[in-house]
Amino acid sequence: MKRILLLSLFILLTLSTAFSQELPNLKHVKLRKKAHFRDINPLVLKVTEYLFATPVNHKNASRKEAGQFLIKWMNDTPFDTFILEEKETNFFNTDTELMLMYMAGLTKFTLEHSSIINQKEKILGAMQLVLPYLDKQENKKSWSKELWQLVDSYKKNELEGFLNKELYP
Repeated sequence: MKRILLLSLFILLTLSTAFSQELPNLKHVKLRKKAHFRDINPLVLKVTEYLFATPVNHKNASRKEAGQFLIKWMNDTPFDTFILEEKETNFFNTDTELMLMYMAGLTKFTLEHSSIINQKEKILGAMQLVLPYLDKQENKKSWSKELWQLVDSYKKNELEGFLNKELYP
């Protein structure tokens, strides 16, 4: 009986640590040469998953590290192109954490849907990832009127129409 109990406890602890979100060690990841960017997409996805699993917090050093890594990767990767235009980033420009989460959403969507090259589809996909996350956050003081409207359109299942009206009149 003790063995079954100990085995069950061990399995439970193993599963809980496997599913807990921890930031991968990024200190030793080099992003200087083209070769450094090869086969790093799984790590980048883990970074975006970490960002989506942790609440927005300007004082969290791990989130800052994850954000810096993600931005450097997005700017320097020769294998993907990320277009951040003012018209869609304007929704998030009141707060660096909001902008970071949009960038994380865009990265996650792009890596998970590598066959999609249409920018409008990428923006829609990123918004569908980031808006539910942002809506769950407690502190919404920095939200612009436009971001409130964007989240409202998402909740009403009118996001695509809203984006078409606002971004592509």
